[in-house]
Amino acid sequence: MKKIYLLFSLLFVCQLVNSQNWLKNLPNNRSIGGHTFYDYQNAFNSYWNNYDIKKGYYDDKGQKMKAYGWKQFKRWEYFMEGRIEPSTGKFPEKTAHQIYNEYLKTNKSSRSITPDSANWKSKGPNNSIGGYSGIGRINCVAYHPTDMNTYWAGSAGGGLWVTTDNATTWKCLTDNNGVLAISDIIIPSDYSTSKTIYIATGDKDGHDMNSVGVLKTTNGGLSWNTTGLGFSLSKYYKINKLLINPTNNQELLAATNGGLFKTSDGGTNWASISTNLFNDMEYHPTNPAIIYASNNTGSIFLSTNSGSTFTSVFANTAAARIELAVSPNQPTVVYAIASKASDNGLQGIYKSTESGVNYKMVYSAKNLLGYESAASDIGGQGWYDLSIAASPINANTLVIGGVNSWRSLDGGSTWTIINHWWGDKVQAVHADKHMLKYRPNGDLFECNDGGIYFLPNNGTSWSDKTNGITISQMYKLSPSQTNSDEVLAGLQDNGTKLITTNDTYDVLGGDGMDCSIDYK
Repeated sequence: MKKIYLLFSLLFVCQLVNSQNWLKNLPNNRSIGGHTFYDYQNAFNSYWNNYDIKKGYYDDKGQKMKAYGWKQFKRWEYFMEGRIEPSTGKFPEKTAHQIYNEYLKTNKSSRSITPDSANWKSKGPNNSIGGYSGIGRINCVAYHPTDMNTYWAGSAGGGLWVTTDNATTWKCLTDNNGVLAISDIIIPSDYSTSKTIYIATGDKDGHDMNSVGVLKTTNGGLSWNTTGLGFSLSKYYKINKLLINPTNNQELLAATNGGLFKTSDGGTNWASISTNLFNDMEYHPTNPAIIYASNNTGSIFLSTNSGSTFTSVFANTAAARIELAVSPNQPTVVYAIASKASDNGLQGIYKSTESGVNYKMVYSAKNLLGYESAASDIGGQGWYDLSIAASPINANTLVIGGVNSWRSLDGGSTWTIINHWWGDKVQAVHADKHMLKYRPNGDLFECNDGGIYFLPNNGTSWSDKTNGITISQMYKLSPSQTNSDEVLAGLQDNGTKLITTNDTYDVLGGDGMDCSIDYK
């Protein structure tokens, strides 16, 4: 499978280290996007040199404190050092895919070489035992309007996948696309006849790839076309959310880091309708003229004229990223979960009962975005993993996801943990929840750093549906020098895996990085 690596972006760093003071150390004589790799490296080091960091933690008057953003930056630093212009620190402006296409223009004899003719074979990994183990990050899911066995999963770096047999088998639909990161998927209500799918390219949470815009297929994914919303990778765009009007399949909204765009002709033409930088949006379940939107700086907005104008209806300086949820069971109810600006833990869960005009906090007692099954720790990863969904059957049933997943049966007043990243007291389901999404019948999908999981209507037993998908993001790999069928690989979020002829073994968990097999 093709792997197209990311370009660096200023927006990546800013959101990656939300609320990190080291950004203030950047040179102020640069234009936006003009900072080099060395500018970021020096600013980061000059800030953290005041702390004695050991494995991502530091001591604060005898208390062990997590250095939020430290590990993520070091991971990015490791990745980028070999890709910059070493004398200047300038970031690359083209992907390997673009450079390859430019090469083909002047080297006609190479055009006949294809992945098939080169005899490449995938070695995976494409299976795991689930739970703490995993295969790769899934950002989003979409389901068929009528066929319960068919749904689509969008990965952080391995493309769009579809199953038509309830995950017995999977097929990738985007191997020939230049960018293989998917942030959102739209399946129109007329899919059975139109075979139309829209995908938002790029990686909105991990920023592992920039966006080239919204792509569209009208043959179920056999081929893809650009739409009127297209970007150059060097412009550092990302698409946070796609919405389709529930009463008009030709009308879509795209929330990007460059503002809100709208099409009324199925993607042919797009207009910029707002400069607000929304990260989440929801339509009112029965009135598409009403749109709710939220951002990463603690605000919620309301439009009552199909997006022509937005009014701020909620603002909290203690909050950072906010995600939204609605339910057709109670159309006037809107839920919001807010991460804390200071440490990315839970700031609060809010509820509106009047179509988003006013919000009341319904929960803040414990940190449901932390790592502990008792929600007894502080902090979290709200900038990276934050999701909320309301049951379409009963609006009082909510689920939220951070590192773990929790459920409320009373509209958000009380919460029970329903899965935990390594299985403390409840079932182990991989950490870091990027999307929770209900089907109309009450079935729930969860997209996390390990793959895609499924929970039948208000149940308790999760099923891992990821086996068969090949999406692992590898930092390094080491082939054996004594056994040609063995490879050791370090994976983003999914540990270190030994891949053999017949199986894949988890050697270490967590984040896999560099690794080596003894050459003797």
